[in-house]
Parts: sequence; structure tokens; C-alpha cells
Amino acid sequence: MSKCCGVSPCNCRVTAGTGTTVTGNGSAANPYVISATGGGGTTALAVTDSETVDFDLTGSGTADDPYEITGSVILDPSPPRGGTNLLQEGPDGLFVECADVRTCISATDGATYDPATGEIGAKVSTDAGNQVSIGTDGGLYAPPASSSAPTVVQAGDTQTANTTVAGTGTAADPYIVSTDVILDPAPPQGGSNLLQDGPDGLFVECADVRTCFSAVDGATYDPATGEIGVKVSTDAGNQTSIGTDGGIYTPAPASTATVLQSQDTSTVDTTITGSGSAADPYVVEADVIVAPEQNGLEATGDGLLVAPSSDTGNQLGFGADGRLFVAPDPPLEVGCGLQGDGTTATPLAARPARGLDAWADHWSCDAAQNSTLRCDPNTGFLWTPPEHYSIDDHFYIDHMASTVTQGVTSGWVSLSPGGTVANVAWSIPANAFGNMCRAWGYNVHCHASVDISANSTATFEIGYILQINGTTVGARPIEGVYTAFGAARRERYAGSVSDASFRIPASTAWQIVAFPAVHVIAGSITINSWISDATLSTQTRD
Repeated sequence: MSKCCGVSPCNCRVTAGTGTTVTGNGSAANPYVISATGGGGTTALAVTDSETVDFDLTGSGTADDPYEITGSVILDPSPPRGGTNLLQEGPDGLFVECADVRTCISATDGATYDPATGEIGAKVSTDAGNQVSIGTDGGLYAPPASSSAPTVVQAGDTQTANTTVAGTGTAADPYIVSTDVILDPAPPQGGSNLLQDGPDGLFVECADVRTCFSAVDGATYDPATGEIGVKVSTDAGNQTSIGTDGGIYTPAPASTATVLQSQDTSTVDTTITGSGSAADPYVVEADVIVAPEQNGLEATGDGLLVAPSSDTGNQLGFGADGRLFVAPDPPLEVGCGLQGDGTTATPLAARPARGLDAWADHWSCDAAQNSTLRCDPNTGFLWTPPEHYSIDDHFYIDHMASTVTQGVTSGWVSLSPGGTVANVAWSIPANAFGNMCRAWGYNVHCHASVDISANSTATFEIGYILQINGTTVGARPIEGVYTAFGAARRERYAGSVSDASFRIPASTAWQIVAFPAVHVIAGSITINSWISDATLSTQTRD
């Protein structure tokens, strides 16, 4: 097609429609070329899968991109009957091999199957007497039965015999019937079975039977030989023996013979002498048996005797009726300081002045070592003199090696001139009295003489902080200035504090400490001098 436009815009533009192509630019050298592959437009194509084939469609249906339809066989991964799908897909197509099929087959009774080779055969029983075999032509073979009916032999047991049958009844394998005798391992009467089974048959020996016998009074039995005999007593005076003919023999007694035999007891020893004849009569004698231990009973020429000991102090004698008698003890005489009558109910005991209290209820030490025990002849009571001890001590201390200036405090504070806490201390050791058995008490008195300079606004208190055994018990004031002087001034003050305890357990150490202290409420003060004049007085209390 030639170009018909000379100026722009061109009114002869060419474009390709459906199913056609346009090439060239419309020039003489490169004219338009219009190509068409067919009439009527593009052909529509679609695919549909089935239960066994899966289709795929590719391409656009043109000469350059034609439609391409492919199909794949669908293999069921879980067959509906629950088995394994034997059909498989290989690189060259679908396949099922013999090895896969053979696993589906197995053998039941009467048949065999080899899954390795796929061979199916008949299973011939190996039971004894089986007549079936494989014939020369490869088939099952059973020899014809004899003209007469087969003989059937079956074993039957009893309580005493156990019968067994072996063999098939043929000439080559005849029936063999054997029987074993049954021996009861536990006879019903509880004994042992004497019947035994040996290699040559049943047997019972004499040695087995002899154990069944034993002897009672008047008979003997020897299980080694099986001999039964008569047992003759060996008691003294026995007249029975074995006669010359092997029989039991007892001589006939004399018509006037009297048999007499002695019998001892634990307290009498009896003897018999003589033969019992007129010329030699029986003589029976009895001696009393006296135990050899220490025994007040003795046999004398006049008979048994019980005589009191001649030891000094023995109170055993004979009463007015001739029988043994022990005189009662005279009553005890209780002297000064004792009580009780010496019996189990009221034994002799010390009679302390405090009553029946034990010594340890009131004293912590041994009476013999630490007290002088005395008896009051008028009352009969034991008592101890009041042996008390006391200790006195005195301190005179000037605490102010240097002055101390103190401003307002929140409460009582102790003084520390020169960096050392001022105090008056009494340390009383546990053995201060030399007598560790008595409770004790003390009294301390501390007098203070204090020189203080105060500014014009000062109000204050002075006193001691008291400490007992390491525990602070509080401040003890001795002087107080609660109204300011209005002008600076210097004053001297004096006062005392005391502390006491009246019953401290024996062997107990004690410590009392008094600390000089001030309570400055307002202004400030300077302590120029503080002198403590202190005394200690201690004493036992019990």
C-alpha cells in the first residue's frame, strides 16, 4: 500500500487488527506488509479435569504461541479400601511389577506361598503317620488304603499305671505300647511310700520296712537287723531274766518272803539292812538331811536343835511358851537438833530452826563448810548465828581536768572533759565478801559540788545519769535553773543522788556507774569544776 499523505498529520496511518500483523513504514523501500493467519478471530479453548486425568492448558492459540494441552494420570494416595496403591508412575510411564503384586498374596492352611518367587504350592503336613506326599508328576499323592480297616490304638491310664502309645501301626512304624507304674509321692496316711522304682523293676527292701517299727515298754527293736526282743528292767531287785531256753524267766518267790525297799526324800535318807528272815530281820533307818548352807537347824544326839547365837547383841531367845522370841527394840531417844523416831515413815532428820525446809532452799553453800551449826537446848532447834559481812568504799573525784562548754541539748548528756567520759564507777566482784553463800545488798551515795559559768539567757539542769550492770536507768537531777539570770554570772551548785538494792543472789557481781550530766534548755554554760564525793556500803542479808 503506497503512502498517500504528504504533510503531517498523516491521515493514512495503518494499525494491525485481531489476527493480523503489519510490518514496514509505507515507504518505497519498506512498504507496509499486512499478514493474517486466518479469518474469524482467535479460537477459544478450555480444558476440564476428570477423576483420573489432570489437564494443563498453555499458550495463546497463535502461530507463535500455539495452545498446548498436557494430561497427567491421577494416582490415589489413599485407596478407599485402606491398602497401598500398587500403580506407580515412572519416567517412562505407569507400571505395576510382580514384586509389588506378590506382597498382596499369602498362604492359608494347606497351601504355601513364596513372595520372593511368587510360587504357590501345597503344604504337606509333617505329622507322624501322614500318608500324603508329592507324586512323581508333581501332584498330591496318598497311597491306597489296605483292604482291611486300619487298626486304631489309644492309650488309657489308671490310678496305678500310665500307658503311652507310639508308632503309626505300619510295618515300618508299628505301634509300641508301654506302661509306667504310678507311685504315690504323698500316701493318704501322711507317711513315706516304701515302694520304689528301680532300673530293674519295683522293689521294697527290708531296710525300708524296718523303719516302720519301734519298741514300746517291755519290748526292744533293732532297726539295723530287724530283731524284736524282750526288754528286761535293770531296776534293783528285778527277778525277771532270760531263761536258758531263751524265754522270759522269773523265779517263783518263797512262800514266806517279804519284799522291802527303801525310798529317800529331800529331807530324809532311808536305809534297809537285813534279809527279812527271823535270823536276819530287816532294819529300817532314817537320817534327817540338814542343808549344808548356813543353817540354824542342827542334828544332835538328842534330836534336831535350833539354838540362838551367842554373838553379842543377839536378841533372839525363847519366850515363856518355849518358842523363839525376839524382844522389841526400846524406843530411840532423840537428842537436841534431831527429829523423827528412826522408822521408815519418820526417819531421823535434822531439825532446823526454819522448820522442815531443806538447807538449799535458803542457802547456796554447804552447811559444814560455810556455817556454824548449833543446837538450842531450850527449843531443840538447829540454828546458825547471823554471820554477816559488809564493805564500805569512798571516792573523791574532780572530773574537770579542763572546762567544758555546752550549748542547748535535746535532753540529758554526759560530760567528756578532754575527750574522756567522766564517771564514778563501783564494780563489785562476785566474791567481794569472801562468803559466797549469802544474798547481799548495797547503797551508793554520790554528792556533787559543781562550779558553772552561764550566759545571760541560760536555763539548765545538772545531775547524774545512772547505769546499773550496763543498762541505763535514767537521769537523776540534783539542781535546776529554769529562769535566766538576765546577765552572765558564775555560781556553785551542790546536790546528791543515791541508789540501793537489798537482795542480790549470792555469788553475783554488780556494777553501778554515775555519769556527770547536764540538760541545757537555753543559752550555754561552762562547767569549770565538777567534784564527786561518793560512798558505797554493802552487806550480806541472810
